[in-house]
Amino acid sequence: MKDLGLYLHLPFCRSRCGYCAFVSVAGRPDLWDPYLDALVTELAMARERLGPRTVDTVYLGGGTPTLLGERRLGRLLEAVAAGFRMTADAEVTVEANPGTVDAAGLSALRQLGCNRLSLGVQSFHDAELVALGRTHGAAQALTACGDARLAGFDNLSLDLIFSIPGATLETWSSTLDQALDQEPEHLSVYGLTVEEGTALAAQVREGQVPPVDEDLDARLFAVTGERLGEAGYEQYEVSNYARPGRRSRHNWGYWTGAEYLGVGVSAHTFLAGRRSWNTDRLVEYLDRIGQGRSPESGGEVIDRATARRERIWLGLRTDRGLALTPDERQRLAAAERVRQLTGAGYLELGSDRLTLTRSGLAVADALGLEVSQVLGA
Repeated sequence: MKDLGLYLHLPFCRSRCGYCAFVSVAGRPDLWDPYLDALVTELAMARERLGPRTVDTVYLGGGTPTLLGERRLGRLLEAVAAGFRMTADAEVTVEANPGTVDAAGLSALRQLGCNRLSLGVQSFHDAELVALGRTHGAAQALTACGDARLAGFDNLSLDLIFSIPGATLETWSSTLDQALDQEPEHLSVYGLTVEEGTALAAQVREGQVPPVDEDLDARLFAVTGERLGEAGYEQYEVSNYARPGRRSRHNWGYWTGAEYLGVGVSAHTFLAGRRSWNTDRLVEYLDRIGQGRSPESGGEVIDRATARRERIWLGLRTDRGLALTPDERQRLAAAERVRQLTGAGYLELGSDRLTLTRSGLAVADALGLEVSQVLGA
């Protein structure tokens, strides 16, 4: 039986960013300990249901996990170790907002066994951070990077966002330069997306914030790939770059069909060909766990057709590309649309694999749909 990835969702934040579509809650320290109790209980329920599974990656995401403090996170990691076997080289990632960590706290996290830190920097320009509604400044982000190194984190990932309202090619280039100055092992770089139901979507709809400039967005994506490639980073997924050997093992599992267990409100699980998800309502989650009931609110068996579509879509988003059967390769080679896309520099069709070029990665989802249609998926 293959090793399992484990995701733990900690939804609490100091404040909710206007662009965020994740399940998160601003403040509510009164719920921190009851929620932690519920996570520990759900882990025990999973252990009873699944038996002695081995975990090779643990990801504490949010929200802002570090807002809860090292004592609570330590208790959570103890519950993980008590319920599951951990590989000796398990990757244990914790997400952090630069404004919620300091040197002492990061040292404590390192001692607890966290060996990978993901810092939500987003930008190294204060005006852009204000536009996003972030609670930290650029100076705090730089300090957090330095403190992480002093604490012993030799696997540091920075999250960055481009196409922020008011940002330019010059400010984005400066953010990339400052990020590279920190010599992170990994960078997750996303274009700002306007998700329905967020404060940002309402602001765009009411004309308070301009919509994302698609031409500038495409240019910034291209500049990012060029700049990070020159600096020695591999673009191993549309939005993710890493030094050789430093890819996010946890996220790589999602993109390559590995099994994973999600614990917490809104967390998703994929086991034995079935995907399921927990309720996204915090109070309901606490009530269900408190009553000894499953927090699951839905699920689906991944049938062969769905698995095939996902294999195409996810494979093309990575540098591994889509492995092809001889029949698939023949059908793609014979398709006029594939020849057009290859000639335009979006696709590369090898003897047994289809990959996207850097230009293709910019429109990966659209190309995934085109390839699926050719293959009848």
